[in-house]
Amino acid sequence: MSCSVLATLNRISFGTVITIHAGTTPNHTGKFLGVEHGNVILASNNGTIFFFPIDKIAVIHIP
Repeated sequence: MSCSVLATLNRISFGTVITIHAGTTPNHTGKFLGVEHGNVILASNNGTIFFFPIDKIAVIHIP
């Protein structure tokens, strides 16, 4: 698990809009809903919920 990614996630509040960059997969932007079982939970603008394994996340961008 990336310590810098986890440290960033621990400093932001629920509902913060973030973009996740995870290598070769497309970037995903949404509202941060928290971390559960090693996954970041994001809600997209259309209401879709995404779960991303923290260890697959390269960069978190907070606009």
